Amino acid sequence: MAQDPKYDLPIYTPTARGLHWLIALLIFIQLPLGFYMSYRGNEMPSVNEKGEPVKGTWDALTGFLYSSHKLIGLTVLVLVVWRLFYRLTRGAPKSDPMVPAPLTGVSHLVHWVLYLLILAVPLIGLEAILYGDYRDIFGFQLPAITAKDEDLAKELFEWHEIGAFLIIGFVALHILAAIYHRFVRRDRVVERMIPKRLA
Repeated sequence: MAQDPKYDLPIYTPTARGLHWLIALLIFIQLPLGFYMSYRGNEMPSVNEKGEPVKGTWDALTGFLYSSHKLIGLTVLVLVVWRLFYRLTRGAPKSDPMVPAPLTGVSHLVHWVLYLLILAVPLIGLEAILYGDYRDIFGFQLPAITAKDEDLAKELFEWHEIGAFLIIGFVALHILAAIYHRFVRRDRVVERMIPKRLA
């Protein structure tokens, strides 16, 4: 692993750091986008062609939001597969010996749960749009590799939403841990992942 002489601590490579922050950025965009598009498409008060009140607004903006969510989700899926392959083949820096072993163990557990969730949630979303035949992304059609099954698609979308809430919880825990290490323990854990100029 790369070595930062300023801290005399093994740090993540530029590739690992770049993937980490790019995936994090996309997730911070994706989560509110997903919840808002779902509200807009299913709950937002609207009127139908007869002027009757209905739930859900399906217009050009709603379609744009759904296509954006699907495109970002597929991008996250590709990036996290790349990140996992890179992690498994290149390894990670050794843990900071100044951090107690129990904290290091919890950190590893949270990291691997996040990997699993960030891999599973877009995969479940992809399955849902395939089974529901919602394959359009900005006019491009994903290949129809499954038979249409609306009931299964609905169930998958529910699991997709549950997974999104779990990601929020574990990301919040991850951020709180970073704050704890940086400002309470004042150790060097966070510095291994942030860009050098910010460290």
